[in-house]
Amino acid sequence: MEKRTVKVGWRDVGIVGMVFAPIGLIFTVLGVVLWQAGAGKDPEDPLLFLCIFGGMGVVFLLMGLGMIMADMGRRRAAQRAVDIGTLVMADVMGVSPVSNVSTHNGTHPWVVECRYQDPDTGVVHVLRSRYLNFNPTGLIEGKQVPVYVDRDGGKYGYYVDIDAVLPQVEIHG
Repeated sequence: MEKRTVKVGWRDVGIVGMVFAPIGLIFTVLGVVLWQAGAGKDPEDPLLFLCIFGGMGVVFLLMGLGMIMADMGRRRAAQRAVDIGTLVMADVMGVSPVSNVSTHNGTHPWVVECRYQDPDTGVVHVLRSRYLNFNPTGLIEGKQVPVYVDRDGGKYGYYVDIDAVLPQVEIHG
């Protein structure tokens, strides 16, 4: 059987990590290069500046790599849910914009919120789809969405297969 790859997409944390990591790498490398070039060795040279410069670079680099790794873990968990998880049908609760993320034209992406009740535990799970570049409210009202759930996958062990219920959409203009 062919392995199905899913559109998970990067979230805001991963994107911020992609900005922090290169900035941190540049600051760290510059700090090391300046140190190797002899800066900070004379009494009048500000050694503290080099330590803070390189230290902030290391902090930004580690934070950025941590954010990227966290988002990659979320993406892996979603792929694992599709590969080995259980398929359940979830009721669409609504559509909401992600107001803390802006796209290139100043609009916000949209997510579909859905829920299902675990028959074993009775717990109601509320899940969100990947980011969408349009408001799909009229296309999914009153529908159910297939959701792949990996019970051992933790907080991100699910994938809302929103593409299964949406028609092909082309955005013009």
